[in-house]
Amino acid sequence: VVYDPKEEIDWAAFPAGIEKHPRDDLMAVQERFQKIEGVSAIVYVQTCAAEKRRRRKRGRFPDPDRRVFINTDVCEGCGDCGVQSNCVSIVPVETELGRKRAIDQSSCNKDFSCLKGFCPSFVTLEGAKIRKQATAEVDLSGLPDPVLPAINGTHNVLVTGVGGTGVVTIGAVMAQAAQIDGKGVGMIEMAGLAQKGGAVWIHLRIAEIPAEISAIRLALGEAHAVIGGDLVVSGGAKSLGLMRAGQTGGVVNAHEIITGDFTRNTEFTIPKNDLEIALKAKLQDRLALFDATELSRVLLGDSIYSNMMVFGAAWQMGLIPLSHGAIMQAIALNGAAVAPNTTAFDMGRWAIANPDAAARLIAAEVVEKPKSLDEKIAYRAAHLTTYQNARLARRYLRLLDAVTDPVLREAVAKGYHKLLSYKDEFEVARLHLETEAKARAQFDGDFKISYHLAPPLLPGRDGAGRPKKRAFGAWIARIYPMLARLKPLRGTPLNPFGYTAERRMERALIAQYEADLNAWLPKAASVDRDALVALAELPLSIRGFGPVKEANAAKAALRRAEILQRLASGKTAAAQAAE
Repeated sequence: VVYDPKEEIDWAAFPAGIEKHPRDDLMAVQERFQKIEGVSAIVYVQTCAAEKRRRRKRGRFPDPDRRVFINTDVCEGCGDCGVQSNCVSIVPVETELGRKRAIDQSSCNKDFSCLKGFCPSFVTLEGAKIRKQATAEVDLSGLPDPVLPAINGTHNVLVTGVGGTGVVTIGAVMAQAAQIDGKGVGMIEMAGLAQKGGAVWIHLRIAEIPAEISAIRLALGEAHAVIGGDLVVSGGAKSLGLMRAGQTGGVVNAHEIITGDFTRNTEFTIPKNDLEIALKAKLQDRLALFDATELSRVLLGDSIYSNMMVFGAAWQMGLIPLSHGAIMQAIALNGAAVAPNTTAFDMGRWAIANPDAAARLIAAEVVEKPKSLDEKIAYRAAHLTTYQNARLARRYLRLLDAVTDPVLREAVAKGYHKLLSYKDEFEVARLHLETEAKARAQFDGDFKISYHLAPPLLPGRDGAGRPKKRAFGAWIARIYPMLARLKPLRGTPLNPFGYTAERRMERALIAQYEADLNAWLPKAASVDRDALVALAELPLSIRGFGPVKEANAAKAALRRAEILQRLASGKTAAAQAAE
């Protein structure tokens, strides 16, 4: 039996003498059992994370008073936390220094497997409460009543979204409201293997009388209304095929809800523009797109109500043939977060009636990042000054002075800065000085903070053979100011951490990069420009800490050899491909 040590298990229900292994040993157990001849069995005992979340909502499963928080400044964006946990509650955060990671507290199942990621940016908070405080208010009085659509046979509604966000709840509320209104209704959930984060479709038919409803599943072009809780699912071929131009109207959440691909590909991006174009081509002027996730967070302090907001917007557009009173009664009968769900529905109505005001509320929450190349360079030079000193910033700018081509200059600006500002013990300590303040800006409560670190001077390996991570209480934060002040030792023989393999590798990468660019920049006008740009931005792929960074550096070394060979050949990529 492989089990989760965090759960209480009745071992009396298992045969005596059975092997018991904590889930961290799963790979070792599988490898050992692979060599056993004959039939063998491994029983994995752990409650499904999504099921835990559902039970916790009903008070039927222990809810650990503990949350995970990521300091995005420390984060390298390597994605190892996603590899270790395969969790879609780890979401991307775009910053001027690249894509980082954060925890979506609204969907987090408190599995804590993300802590296995080899990264010092993770902390856990005991006693922390999500600060569900709205940052804006709107006047919901005086909203005009929409003209509800007539039902000709059946009125067919498609609800789309991802598992774990309340898509099924929207379908259930609509079905209940239809019954309250005395109408016939049929609903089917097309969730397949979808659990949390998987695609979900709800097919729902509403009729004046039940006899009008035969098959429930919608056929091609049959949808009259689309309530889109997710852009990817709503804009996919499976959903688009159910819509018909001139007949179907829809409201879709334009927020880029992360998919499982992000846990496997750190650079995965949602083709938002393509999906929006496909939806607009199909629904034309009967489509409303707005970021319901962000608007829900701004107006209600929690993004979990975004689907109810989209539902309200669709009703306000006159796409749903149900009375407002019946919908409100159905929400009350559902019994889950009745007041905020009722408010979210009406806020969705407000967003459709006041699209410009809704857009301004969302825009006010967006932090502007440097855009021009000069601003990006100045930002990084200032960062290097804070990171080390003005001399390091001057070293950075001197190399850039030799680059005039804008595309190449930006690649060098980003790649060289990445190498120069490697996150050693001094830098991690400096950045962690702000971690508790960042956490208190997001959470309420008198919480206790723990830092999850793998100090290089401490022995021990985990089950995967990597340096062992340990939890350190708030006391370790007292060491951070001292470590941060020792940053002048960086790059000198007096640095006690400078002799580790990782620190030596980082210094070698800087020297190698400078040598490569000094050799090839003078030839920029006569060599393959794309290859030179690729060489300049290659350091951006060397992310992470410890074994993760070492593995990425090894991959980058292979890529560097290919690029140098291409540069030396004097041929462009197109010419090489044609050979």
